[in-house]
Amino acid sequence: MSLKKFTKVAPIENGASFEENALIKARFASKLISHSFATLADDSGICVDSLNGQPGVFSARWANKNNYQNAFQKIKNSLAEKGLDINEQCAKFICVLVLIDRKKNEYIFTGSLKGKLTLPPRGKNGFGYDPIFIPLNQKKTLAQISPSLKSSFSHRKKALDKLLNHSIFKKYFT
Repeated sequence: MSLKKFTKVAPIENGASFEENALIKARFASKLISHSFATLADDSGICVDSLNGQPGVFSARWANKNNYQNAFQKIKNSLAEKGLDINEQCAKFICVLVLIDRKKNEYIFTGSLKGKLTLPPRGKNGFGYDPIFIPLNQKKTLAQISPSLKSSFSHRKKALDKLLNHSIFKKYFT
């Protein structure tokens, strides 16, 4: 079930890390349903090595109103201020999943996907920063590959695999 079935109010994501924001969302949902079910929440974004991990937890905010062209330009400009070209810059996507069980136990699972940035954006699949991100050992951006291929190695897939292989998942869901 989605949180939208219970409320139109979203928690304020003011954490300093993906983990903190995922915890904020999971705790909000868990409290909202009085811990009657396990809850799962995530936070994710892109981190550029040469920008000290930015945009990081601000990834969505850098794309104000989902305008990722502005976010791409902000990354390019931030790198240019350091005398760097955006192409070939190392970056990674991070996904943090938080599961809270009915006993209020919290479990955290993290996945990452390393790669390099490229401009101009390429591809029509995916969303967000996918058109400027080429995963390691790939020649195409995430927006150029099929959704099924992306799903087979993405940062979300890696975090989800950790959850699915954890004893807590097996205890409650198998």
